[in-house]
Amino acid sequence: MLSSQEIKSLTKKEVLKELEAAREEVMKRRITVKTKHEKDTSSISKLKRQVARLKTALKEIELEEMVESSKKIEA
Repeated sequence: MLSSQEIKSLTKKEVLKELEAAREEVMKRRITVKTKHEKDTSSISKLKRQVARLKTALKEIELEEMVESSKKIEA
């Protein structure tokens, strides 16, 4: 899992790639926990928090892009 600082240093494409991978991992973990192959149910919560961090980082990047584009329009 990536730390908050590592996530902030990623580009938009990298964040999207990591987000997709994290979502897939959540689905895989849910299946393994449901089928009793894994007992660590806390791993799902940790992954969901990672997804939330990635979504937040993505939103921040998008907002920065919007601010930059609005500055270009005003200038």
